[in-house]
Amino acid sequence: MYDDRTIVQERSERLAAFQAHIAVLFNRLPMLCGFHVTEDLGITQVTVDTWRGGAAQEETDSELCAALEDLIGDSGDDSVEFLRGRTFARALH
Repeated sequence: MYDDRTIVQERSERLAAFQAHIAVLFNRLPMLCGFHVTEDLGITQVTVDTWRGGAAQEETDSELCAALEDLIGDSGDDSVEFLRGRTFARALH
């Protein structure tokens, strides 16, 4: 039987795993600055840093889509829930 603490802990663990996947995504695409995932899981507002000389915008978009599809395939409904309607940005400090 699950109690509230167990449910919260499991959700926190799934969210941490999801955030780790997003961090890997930003590491894989060093030119990627940020993007928004719409409610219907479309990707908009993709921002890339041209200073780093990375791939063309179209290549970055397709790589981003493929990476998010892999993430959804690996994590299923949790990833969809965590992605939908959110904006992701590279943290610069």
